[in-house]
Order: sequence, then structure tokens, then C-alpha cells
Amino acid sequence: MGNCCKRKEMDPTYVNEFLDNKGNNPLGIKLSFHDFEKLKVLGKGSFGEVLLVKLKANNKYYAMKILVKKQVKLRQQEIHTKAERDLMVRINCPFIVNIKFAFQDQVKLYIITEFMQGGEMFFHLHKEKKFSNEKTRFYICEIVMAIDFLHKNKMMYRDLKPENIMMDSNGHIKLTDFGLSKMVKKKKEKAFTICGTPQYLAPEILSDEGYDDSVDWWSLGCVMYEMLVGRPPFRIPKGAYLNADLYKKKITLPEFVSSEAKDLISQLLVPNPKKRLGYGPEGGTAIKNHPYFEGIDWEEAWNRNLQPPFVPTLKNEIDLSYFDKMFTEEKIDGNKVAEVPASVAGSEYKGFTYVTNSVSTELIDMKATSDNN
Repeated sequence: MGNCCKRKEMDPTYVNEFLDNKGNNPLGIKLSFHDFEKLKVLGKGSFGEVLLVKLKANNKYYAMKILVKKQVKLRQQEIHTKAERDLMVRINCPFIVNIKFAFQDQVKLYIITEFMQGGEMFFHLHKEKKFSNEKTRFYICEIVMAIDFLHKNKMMYRDLKPENIMMDSNGHIKLTDFGLSKMVKKKKEKAFTICGTPQYLAPEILSDEGYDDSVDWWSLGCVMYEMLVGRPPFRIPKGAYLNADLYKKKITLPEFVSSEAKDLISQLLVPNPKKRLGYGPEGGTAIKNHPYFEGIDWEEAWNRNLQPPFVPTLKNEIDLSYFDKMFTEEKIDGNKVAEVPASVAGSEYKGFTYVTNSVSTELIDMKATSDNN
């Protein structure tokens, strides 16, 4: 994992290439559902589904997240959905899934991102049951850099869990799904919305006193525990009434877990956020300096130069070996854009359309070449 102990801090301010300063689309590159070939279902959720698609114009593969406007509205998630799009176009981090396009029709919203062919961390954990100390350290190292990047750019993630950690074809990981994320005006600004997944929820989220971005470090402790042990540290019965006391039990770890890993988890799963590692002005730097990461060159790690402990074996660009067959063998719903009366259509999301600069330039160049021929 690297032989020297450099602690050089990387500049966190990597802002995505905008076509204008609001991330809109003044060059007029417009895409629609019909511009993509729909290939396979990658996953499904309460609002819609995620598909593997190919953009016909450049024959490249992407993941298309489709949200049904009616479902978003019924669950009162309109603000969160717009915030997800806005947050994703602001950031460009090696450990966060990159948005490529966003558009809408009368019924649905579409967010298209890079395709992470290695699948969800949940898939790999379910298959292997648990990870070794070294494998866990590699993944936690990259997750720390992703969370630290968000915090330094005044963003709370609020939904760290194995299902939201994706693996690329080279074995590196990236965070996805920013539907619960929040942009703040200052680093320690408090939020009050109760959101997240119960097994990974920081206890202060359930209080009336508000919480800050240190909730993500609690979730990191939960994910790290699960990678090493094979289950989350807190068993939350389905439908149980959530209260902070559920998260205050003493955590024990098996003997095969390294002492450094035990110590880091114990400092992350502290119910009092002010005593939790990562709280305060040092933030992620304090976590990077923990003995668990001894020997990691953080500059090399940021540049994705550390050797992944596992590299997916893939036959081609659309090999879905690391996705659940429950989804990939399912028939794709709605290959047509529904024509619906205005009374049934969802509300218009102003400023939702987006095409990332690099792809926009590529499409313009392709069109120019075609016109010249």
C-alpha cells in the first residue's frame, strides 16, 4: 500500500468543467431518452431504476438513473433530487462518480453518469462475506478521501453504505447516489433533516439539536466494521422505532481484526460527535493521520496509484458479472417516453438539463466531422 509516510494535503477544490458558471448548457447540446440505446437493468429503487445505456452518438456506455417525477413528489423529495443534480455538477473527484448528462421529459428525470463496471461494494461483501484487513484498508483509504473532499467543499454526504460504494473496472472505488446530500454555507453548519439508512445512521441525526458533517465519519465506522466482520455493528429490526439509544451499545470486534483497525473504529463510533475522530477543524486529516493508515502515501493514493487488492475480471465493456442477476435479467420497463396529458405530467425542474463539457465538445467535434464529410 505504499512504503513512505508522506502526509501531503491535496487541494480539495476540483470543480467540474462547466459550460457556463451555473453548469447549464448554452452551447445547445440537447439529449433525450431516444438518444440512448437501453441495454440492461442495473438496479431498482423506490423512485425508479438504473439502466446500462449506450449513447448512439459516440457508442460509449453509461449508467442512466431514471426517477419518476410522480414518485419523487409523493415522497416529498423534489428538493433533494434537484440538489443531487446540482451537487454532482459541482464536483470532480477521483473517488466520486462523475455526472455526464441530465435531462427530463414530462414524466421522468434522467441522470446519466459514468458506468462503474465493478458493481456495488454490497455485491462483493455479500459474495465474500467479509474482507481481509489489507483489502478493507485500501477501500477505507479511498472512501476517506472521497468524504474528506466533500467536507472540504462544504457538502454532507449522509448516505454512506455498501450499496452506494461502486467499483470501477480497475478495482478502485467511487461514491454514488447523492440524493440525501446537502450543500452547506460553512463547514460546521448544522442540518436537521432525519435521513439516511438506519444501520449506518449517526445517533445525533435523531436528536432535535441538529448535526454537522461528522455524521459521515460515524457511517465510515459502520462500513469499516461491516467490511471486517461481515455485518453492520448495529442490528436495527425492520420497522423498529429509531432512537439514539440503539446506537450506544458497546462495540466488540473479533481477534482477527488488527489492533489499529479496532482503535480507528472505536474512535469513529463515538455517540458524542464532538469526541468523534474527524470532528473539528482537522476533519479528515485527523483520520488520515491515524496509525491504521501508517505507510500510505496520500498523494499517490489521490492519484489512484495504489494497487487495488482486487481487479474485476471482465470479458468486454458490457460484462455485468458483478451485478445482481435479479436485475440484469429483468426486462427493461418503458422503452418509450410516455405521452401524457398536462394534468398527469410531473412538474418542470428548471435548470435541470446538463451536459458535461468534455462530452459536449466531443459531440460537437463529431458533428463537425460528419458535416465536413
